[in-house]
Amino acid sequence: MPHASDLVAEIANELSSWPGVRIERRSDGAAVVSYEHAELGILYPTQGAVELPVLESERDELIEHGDAEPAEVTRDSTGVSHDVHGPADVTAALELFGRRYREVRGEDEPYSSQDPA
Repeated sequence: MPHASDLVAEIANELSSWPGVRIERRSDGAAVVSYEHAELGILYPTQGAVELPVLESERDELIEHGDAEPAEVTRDSTGVSHDVHGPADVTAALELFGRRYREVRGEDEPYSSQDPA
């Protein structure tokens, strides 16, 4: 089974292939994922988790449907988080980032770096 930090690195690699996305490492080991001037979320390799800012109504919906947990990675956390323990969690985290990415870009369709053919 892959180590959580390797799985978070896999998420970072995919996100970095999305047009306009930047990933900036912080001194504490976390990485901020941004699109233009908007923060998409934060990757926490050592904790094996991702955290994303969301509106309160969306936060409640994601938590209610089991797609995310309340963000508690740091005491300043807002939004939702998702622990990354295996490949299914990588997919779920990328889906959360995809929602946020579409939101800040004003799009409706899910984004994928995969060729649609």
